[in-house]
Amino acid sequence: MIRISILFVGSAVLVGVLAGVAQDRAAEPYVGFKSDQALLRKQQIVKVSDGGKDLKVSSGEAIQAAQRIVSRVSFLFRSREEVLDLLGDPATISDYGKPQGKDPSSPLVYVFDTGRGGLQFTISFSRINNKVSQVLVDFLN
Repeated sequence: MIRISILFVGSAVLVGVLAGVAQDRAAEPYVGFKSDQALLRKQQIVKVSDGGKDLKVSSGEAIQAAQRIVSRVSFLFRSREEVLDLLGDPATISDYGKPQGKDPSSPLVYVFDTGRGGLQFTISFSRINNKVSQVLVDFLN
C-alpha cells in the first residue's frame, strides 16, 4: 500500500512538472521567441534631407527577428487575434507599417524596411472562418 501511494504521488508530481514545461513552451514557440518578439519594434531614425519629418524605420535586427519568427512559427489556421498576440499591430513596426483593417478577413501587412529595402509579410485570412490561409513574404528594394 505504501509503495502504491508513493508511486501515485510521484507520478502526479511528474505529470504536473511536465504540464508546466508544456505550458511554458506553448507560451514561447521556440527558445528566444520573446526576445525576437521585442526586436520586431526595434527602430532607427532616418533623417530626411528636405526638411520633412524624420522616418522611423526597422533596424536590421528587427528584420532578422521577423525572418526567424516567420520561419519558425506556423501561422496557418490561427485566428486574427492569435496572430496579433504573436506579432502585434502592424502599424507599430515602423513608419512604413500599415494599420490593420476593420474587416476580420482583411490581411495583416507587416513591413520591415530599413529605408533601403527589407521584407513585407502579408498574412491573409479565409473569408469562411477568418483563420490564416496564406503567408506571403516579399522582398523590398
